[in-house]
Amino acid sequence: RMIGAEIRYTRLGYRVRLAPYGYQNQKIETIHGKRFILAPHPTESIIIKRMYELKTQGMYSDQEIIDQINLMGFKTRRFYLRSPNNKTKIIGIKGENKLDIKRFDRMIRSPIYTGVTSEKWTYNKPLKCQFEGLVSIDLFNKANAGKIMIIEEREGLKILKGKLLKRKLVTTSISLRYPYKRL
Repeated sequence: RMIGAEIRYTRLGYRVRLAPYGYQNQKIETIHGKRFILAPHPTESIIIKRMYELKTQGMYSDQEIIDQINLMGFKTRRFYLRSPNNKTKIIGIKGENKLDIKRFDRMIRSPIYTGVTSEKWTYNKPLKCQFEGLVSIDLFNKANAGKIMIIEEREGLKILKGKLLKRKLVTTSISLRYPYKRL
């Protein structure tokens, strides 16, 4: 019963899982009852916004952006490892890692930062959530130029990546550097 309800709430645009980095879960009163949405985290959301701004400026390489974000104090969240026999006993700590290139790519390409979710429970179709994103869709598309794109249409949202995105981005045989080459 619980999983079925979680699937319905996800399709309505609410949040039923842990909050990703940059967000925190917040319970609000809705027409469907009390439900969770994602709200900006006071410190983490500033780091995420800065990451997208630096990426869209185009003046810095990915490694330079990662170094600047780490200087701002980026650390992943701390998780406690518990004993399988006694759940009250903490046996270790996980997390508090610095930003690396793989995590940076995953975070930049994640559409949840625009307030859009796409997962198995929504049949992998993009869905506008009940909360505002940290960045706009235009900023997201500029930061992910050529990799992933979110398009707003009358029918709803579309996420293009891979071969679909290459078809959308029209290529021409006329070079912009040598426009009169064949004349």
